Amino acid sequence: MYNKQKNSIEYSEPVIEQYSDNVVLEVMPQKNDDETSSKYVLIKHDYYSSDSDHGREMLKSIFNALAHSEFKSLIIYLVDKGTLLLDNNNPLFDIFQMLISKSEIVIADDESITKYQISCDLDSKISIQAFSSIAEDIVFLQNVLTLE
Repeated sequence: MYNKQKNSIEYSEPVIEQYSDNVVLEVMPQKNDDETSSKYVLIKHDYYSSDSDHGREMLKSIFNALAHSEFKSLIIYLVDKGTLLLDNNNPLFDIFQMLISKSEIVIADDESITKYQISCDLDSKISIQAFSSIAEDIVFLQNVLTLE
């Protein structure tokens, strides 16, 4: 049986501690500044997965998690049907507006905005760009969170 008391749980890598015969505790490493500095998010649809009703509830949860995350900077890319989140009539419009307010910038695909005839009030944080420009950006980004 292991009963050694710990005063601190700061570790540089995951550590598994066994405190008794039945209790095992995994202590995760603390996040460093690199892990909380910027998060790039690519949104391809206005719902998550293949079911739009359930998928919108799931996407709402992801937006809440991102809005309340420790990231110092959120950069969001909207392509294809993801641009529908900017439409005033979209069911997720209000929650997405909250996420926009927490973001550094939202970059939306101009061709999709035109194709889907999206009417939106352009916020100063929203930038409309050609898809080719967005593609050039995301090709070089590491650790992009892609929501499909």
